[in-house]
Amino acid sequence: MNEPQERDARIMAMVQAFVDEANRMQEKGEQPEIINAALMLASGTYSTFLAAGNNGYLKEAGIRKVTEAYRTNLEQLQKIKKAQLNPDGKA
Repeated sequence: MNEPQERDARIMAMVQAFVDEANRMQEKGEQPEIINAALMLASGTYSTFLAAGNNGYLKEAGIRKVTEAYRTNLEQLQKIKKAQLNPDGKA
């Protein structure tokens, strides 16, 4: 396995761990919308930390940069899901 493949495999393993935890929370009675909001806030918190440290915050340019990264990842995920659900590429 080459480095990009290893990186992708590590990312997908982490994604699955987050989804598994979210599913456990739902099984314990948490509402999916609340779980989703918490996951998004946790991701935003970590993104802010990476960009600005523990004592900083994102200015408008930083918010745009993080927003674009989310958009890119979400678009890529939708392409993957579409290919999985519609392998013939029809509608």
